Amino acid sequence: MLKRLGMMAGIVFAVLSSVASAQAERRVALVIGNSAYMHTSALRNPKNDATDLTATLKQVGFEVHLGLDLDQRGFALILDKFVRELDGADVGLLFYAGHALQISEKNYLVSTNARLESEFLITSEAIELEPIIRLMESKAPINLIFLDACRNNPLADQLRQNMGALKRGSNLGRGLARMEPTGRDTLIAFAAAPGQEAADGAERNSPFTAALLRHMTKPGLEVSVMLKEVTADVRRETRSSQRPQQLSDMSRTFYFAAAAPSVAAPQVVEKSAASPDRTLDVAYWSSAQTANDCDSVRAYIQRFPEGVFIDLARLAERRLCAPGRRITVIAGPTAPDAAAEDAPPPAPAMAPSAPVPTRATPAPAIAAAPVAAALLEPAITARPADPPPVANLAALPEAAPASSPAPFVADGDLARNIQLELIRIGCAKGRAEDDWDRGAQDAVRKFNHYAKARFDVKAPSGAVLAAHGISMTLFSVRGVPKGSRPAAATTTPPTGVACVRLSSQLRARNAATKTSSEGDQRTTKV
Repeated sequence: MLKRLGMMAGIVFAVLSSVASAQAERRVALVIGNSAYMHTSALRNPKNDATDLTATLKQVGFEVHLGLDLDQRGFALILDKFVRELDGADVGLLFYAGHALQISEKNYLVSTNARLESEFLITSEAIELEPIIRLMESKAPINLIFLDACRNNPLADQLRQNMGALKRGSNLGRGLARMEPTGRDTLIAFAAAPGQEAADGAERNSPFTAALLRHMTKPGLEVSVMLKEVTADVRRETRSSQRPQQLSDMSRTFYFAAAAPSVAAPQVVEKSAASPDRTLDVAYWSSAQTANDCDSVRAYIQRFPEGVFIDLARLAERRLCAPGRRITVIAGPTAPDAAAEDAPPPAPAMAPSAPVPTRATPAPAIAAAPVAAALLEPAITARPADPPPVANLAALPEAAPASSPAPFVADGDLARNIQLELIRIGCAKGRAEDDWDRGAQDAVRKFNHYAKARFDVKAPSGAVLAAHGISMTLFSVRGVPKGSRPAAATTTPPTGVACVRLSSQLRARNAATKTSSEGDQRTTKV
């Protein structure tokens, strides 16, 4: 609160200081408008131009001396008064609207009582401009001269005829002659270019003065920039037939209406007041990002609902504050863990059993029967929730538990091994490949048909490989001499015959195992 009061006090002090500075700068202006000429047609706008410009100059802090329709004596008296008032002034300004002419590259402001009958009477009927400017430069550090005086002058035409008779017509030019400022910080603005006539205008004011009145009171508009806008307006209104020109030796900047500090101050205050909020916003969001949790993000959203990072905060809230998700990872069918989970639970009070026979170590065929029954049970029974039936193993050699995981085999090796088993038992022919092609699928489909199994034919399965291995063991016991095992490429049984016989034997074995299991269940109930 105290900080804001201090800032407001500083703004008020700055405004008062600028006002005091503007009041300390003394501005003095002489404005002349000659319309009612006695010996030629009157001009309509110079009097209006001078009157309107006087009111505008007073608005921007000038002491104005106004002269309307001045004859030679009145012109001289007001100039004398203006020069005396320039003592101690910071800015001097001269505005003239009326007839003017140039003789021998010297510019003259014509009084209302002038006849212009002789070149030698010029000094008694017109006021030379250059001495006035030199006098102003000796009094004030900044001087501005505005000449809206290049109008079509019948008196000048009459003088030109008289001078032509004297063979001196070449010395009388059209419009005003070019002038160069000799002092520092002097600006001369012509309503028309040198040698060009200015239009009096069809409205209340001439095009040049009307543009001055529009732009002079604009705050913060430097005088040279203002004259460029005046020139653009005059060219647009006269369709470039009149081109104002300025000659300047200004080393300082001058504003008719300085930029009001009361307009810029609130912007600075508003920006400084918003800066702490923005800084706090950034710091708050940085802390929320570092915490990276739901509560911090929601605290930022509640504290800064219109903050710079509100969109990012809402995205972070959606990510961090969402309810937890449980992800279940499903392993492939060939992974050891998946095989262990898919295997049926071990039967209670199971007797010790022998290890499961592998391809490298031959074992009696009957020792693999419990494994085959466990693998084929989903395809035989309609009650998958019941525990798989287990054969009576009291008189059998020690076998591995039913829940022992099948060995892990890569996909390509699994397909090839299954095809080898299918070729051995006669359900397939040809060579075993790593791809699970249509021939391998047809072989499994044939095995399913004879064994009344339901193995998937579209993809290789470890259960299929185990079932085929049991069938091959049965074939080795029943179809070849005891203790020998057919090789993959030389002892393949005839296609179809062995597949039918082995599948029938496996089906009979499964049925016997099921019957034995049912008998055990009845004995248990009794």
